[in-house]
Parts: sequence; C-alpha cells; structure tokens
Amino acid sequence: MKRYLALVVTILFSLVLLCSCSKTGDSNVYQYLGDYSYSAPAVCMVYEAVEGEFDDAGNPYYGIQYREVKDLNGLLTSGNTIMIYFYSSMSSEAAAVTAAMEDLAQSYQGRVTVVMLDAIVYRELIEKYNIEAVPEFVLIKAGQEDKVFNSSASEYWTVSDVVLWLQSNGVA
Repeated sequence: MKRYLALVVTILFSLVLLCSCSKTGDSNVYQYLGDYSYSAPAVCMVYEAVEGEFDDAGNPYYGIQYREVKDLNGLLTSGNTIMIYFYSSMSSEAAAVTAAMEDLAQSYQGRVTVVMLDAIVYRELIEKYNIEAVPEFVLIKAGQEDKVFNSSASEYWTVSDVVLWLQSNGVA
C-alpha cells in the first residue's frame, strides 16, 4: 500500500512539473505587454479570458485579445517562439489576413506568440528582413536564424501555406 501511495504521489508531482513547464514558454510574454489595444502599431494576439463575458454556467469565454507591446525588443529577444505578422495600416485588405492570424494564434497558443506590427511604423524591421510587400511573416526561434515566409515570391498563398511554413521550420 505504501508503494502504491508513493507511486501515485510521484506521478502527481511529475504531472504538476510537466504542466508548469509547458506554460513557461508563453507565460512570460505578459511582462512585455500592456493594456488591450486595437490601434497600437505593435500588438500581441493573446488567447485569454474575455473580460466580463461568461456562459450560462459562469465560465469565462476565451478568445484572442490584442495587447499592446510595450517592450518589442525584449519580446523579440525573450527566447519565446515568435511569429511577426507585418501588415499595413493603410491597407483595407489586411482585415481578412488578420482574422486568419487570430485563428492561427489561437490554434498555436503556447507554441507561437503572434505579434502584429504595422509595416509603416516598423520600417527598420522591414528593411532588416528585406521585406518587399505586406502581409509578411517572420519566424523567430531561439538559437536559429530568423526565417521570412516571403509571401511576395508567391502569386497566391493561403493561411495553410503559412501553417506548413511554420511546421517546416519546427513549429509543431
């Protein structure tokens, strides 16, 4: 009986450690973020409880929230896996891609942090990555060279192509 109890305690302790470790890759992102914002030139798409919204049983609804990035350099060098989504605030066509990126951010929560940057404001990053057109995507993974999706090289691409690109670059 004592062995059985010791085994159960060991398994439970291991599960607690596993759960806490799986959250560390994304949870420290909040230190670089500020309040909710749908107009800031740098926002992070975060999957979290929607403030003040609950179902009939009192459980919070979850969804993608936009939080202003207060320390972009800190976030990009944090060691988290980051996907930058460059868009243009001057383009009306960005809405469809942005909606798809929300779905991607939700699907990949805890594995990829999606950061949305206005290409007009962040010209130095556009130049750093030799981006010719937007929308464009850049993947930043610790210990690896940054990768650019290179959307302008394709006549036509879909969000599925972005997902395949993420997967081919080691994001499961």
